Amino acid sequence: MDLGKIGFFQLAGTRLDYLAQRQKLVAENVVNANTPDYQARDLKSFDSVMEGIRPVEAARTSGLHLVSTRSTAGFREAGKAALWETTPSGNAVSLEQEMIKGSETRDAFALTTSLFQRNVQMLRMAWRNG
Repeated sequence: MDLGKIGFFQLAGTRLDYLAQRQKLVAENVVNANTPDYQARDLKSFDSVMEGIRPVEAARTSGLHLVSTRSTAGFREAGKAALWETTPSGNAVSLEQEMIKGSETRDAFALTTSLFQRNVQMLRMAWRNG
C-alpha cells in the first residue's frame, strides 16, 4: 500500500518537505549573519499550501449524532513579523529571530512526525484486527 495516496500522509509529507526547506533557509540566514547587504529569507506560510483544501468534517449518518458547534475554519497566521534590525552594512539578519524560526520549525517537525507515526500505528492496528 502506498501511504502517499492517503490524503493525511500526502499532507504530512508536504509539511515535512516545507519544514526541511524552511530549516535550510534559516541555516543560510545564520551563516550569512555577517555578510554585508544580505537580506534574511523565509518561505511563505504553509497556509498557502492549505488553501483550497476543504476541512474534514464528521459525517452525520443519523439524526441522533451530535452536531459540532466548533467552527470548521482553519487557523490563520495573523501576520508576518517585520525584520528586527538592519546593521549599517545593510545586513538584515537577526540571529535571535532566526533562532525563533529554527525553534518553531523544530517543534512543527516533531509534531508532524509524531502525527505521522501515530497514524501508521493506527493503520497497522486496523490491518491486524481487520
